[in-house]
Amino acid sequence: MGKAPVDANPWLVLRFNHVDGEVYGRGRVEEFLGDLKSLEALSQAMVEGSAAAAKVVFTVSPSSTTKPATLAKAGNGAIIQGRPDDIGVVQVGKTADFQTAYQMIGTLSQRINEAFLVLNVRQSERTTAEEVRMTQMELEQQLGGLFSLLTVEFLVPYLNRKLSVAQKTGEIPRLPKGGIVKPTIVAGINALGRGQDRESLGQFLQVIAQTMGPEAIQQYINPDEVIKRLAAASGIDVLNLVKSMQELQQEQQQAMEQQQMMDAQQQAPQMAAVEQKREQAAMQMMQQQPPESTPPQ
Repeated sequence: MGKAPVDANPWLVLRFNHVDGEVYGRGRVEEFLGDLKSLEALSQAMVEGSAAAAKVVFTVSPSSTTKPATLAKAGNGAIIQGRPDDIGVVQVGKTADFQTAYQMIGTLSQRINEAFLVLNVRQSERTTAEEVRMTQMELEQQLGGLFSLLTVEFLVPYLNRKLSVAQKTGEIPRLPKGGIVKPTIVAGINALGRGQDRESLGQFLQVIAQTMGPEAIQQYINPDEVIKRLAAASGIDVLNLVKSMQELQQEQQQAMEQQQMMDAQQQAPQMAAVEQKREQAAMQMMQQQPPESTPPQ
């Protein structure tokens, strides 16, 4: 039999909800078992009642001249002898009761959807993207408690177990004891907090652009810092992903040098023409000058 430290136990017992005073946890279905049973019973009653209401049964008065066999054999649009008062139709007469059961089914369905985090966006022509985004944020916030519980009872023990096995097999070097190296899992409430930081930063930039104009962002906002904060809020490592200021300066310098070379190439014919005109003017001046007289011997 093998041995393992307490914090690296290979047996991981997960719980959805922690209940004080109980060894085992409770599942989400168990918490809403009453609503599920009530919804099942009401749905069954509605189906059976709808089937009974859909059944068509005719009654014929015993003293009527119309015989039941004649009524049963009559086709659609047929003409038979008799009085309308002698013939009736059996009706359930439970419309009000069905309406009450239907409303209760709707209430239970909505409550169960909210409990199991079913995204329910209002279906209308004026449903905006902001409304959908707020609904998604609400669902994420409701999942924060579950993620926090899984972080403590699953992710941390699972990571400790993996690190322990990797150290024993030599896949990674031994980590120093004393808590010097401590892995951190960002999930649950921490992840929701970073998501709120991202939303706040986006709203801040949007307000500046709307109130002061887009040029204010270029003038007062540091784009490098904005990219780093958005990446940190999204849990993205910017190493070798986002260009550094030195790389941007080098690219700008190279772009300026290339532009200067292109400008020089474009101006080369003009400079050659100017130089040619200058040489022609110098030759003309030399031809116009009188020849120097030689002194007498």
